[in-house]
This record gives sequence, C-alpha cells and structure tokens, in this order.
Amino acid sequence: MEKIARCLCGGLRAIVTADPRSVTICHCTDCQRRSGVPLTSNAHYRTSDVRLDGPYKVYVRDGQEGRKVRHHFCPECGTTVFSQGEKFPGLCTVFVGAFADPDYPAPTASVFEETMHTWVILPPGIERYRQGRAPGALTPTTGGR
Repeated sequence: MEKIARCLCGGLRAIVTADPRSVTICHCTDCQRRSGVPLTSNAHYRTSDVRLDGPYKVYVRDGQEGRKVRHHFCPECGTTVFSQGEKFPGLCTVFVGAFADPDYPAPTASVFEETMHTWVILPPGIERYRQGRAPGALTPTTGGR
C-alpha cells in the first residue's frame, strides 16, 4: 500500500508505504502559527515508512522541553508536508491535508486542547488531552478545557 502526500505545487512529495501508527488533531499554538489554521490533522508514521521526493527546505524550531522539531516544506510554494521531532525518535508526521484524501482515517486523539478555539466541535469518542501525549504521562481530558 502506497499513499502520496504532496505540496500545493506538487514539487515535494512524501511517499508512505504503511498505515499510520496514529492520527491526531493538534491545537497547539506552534501548529496554529505554522499552518495558519486553528488546528492541524497529523498522521504519525515510522520514519522508515516515509520517503521524501523533491526539493525541500527545513525550518527548525524548539518544541516541548527544548527538543527540536524539523518542518520540511516546499521551497517553491511553502507547503509543509513532513515534520520530525526529537521527542519521538524513529517517528515522523505527514500532514493529513497533504494527502487530499477525504477517506483518510479519522483522528483518534485531540492534543493541546488548552489552546483549542472555543468554537471547535470534536467527533464523539475521540481521546482528549489538555497538553501533548507523552509515553507514560497520558492524562485524557474529560471534555472540558
């Protein structure tokens, strides 16, 4: 099974060869500013299951706890297609919108709800977290903020 995510102009592609390990919605302010929208939908893969094709630039920022996050974007149209952070070695993120597939698997978790816009309505049954998910430190929200 191969799926292709691509930037707006088609110059940068992320080719994935497996199903995502998870799909999440993120409301953190870094994702809001990076994408220009109030939330992002993120597919998390093993790095070995994703191959980038085409030219890209990398923007490096400080993430949680000072760990670096590297966003790979098209130098022509500016679309961010792929990111990789030090917090979860061996995993990467491909942004669901870059697949442009309305049948892509739905998210199972919503993270950083402490900065979620008040008008956002989430699907029923989704796991909810005030902050990010961290191995051994997952604390679901109860629907409030």
